[in-house]
Amino acid sequence: MARACARLFAHDDGRRLRAHLHALTLARHLGPDASDAALRHLEGQRALVAHLDRLIDEGRGSPAL
Repeated sequence: MARACARLFAHDDGRRLRAHLHALTLARHLGPDASDAALRHLEGQRALVAHLDRLIDEGRGSPAL
């Protein structure tokens, strides 16, 4: 699975998609009035993107952080 992710995200479209996912999740911040449900939802999204990042790094032969 790691090699497949590395291949998928190695091309221009994959890099654009990865940057988009980062912008939607990792670079997004909710305000102090955010509900518990909204916070949990965003954290779940962030966990999924972080998992993809780890798979990509593993597939490229980079050590996972």
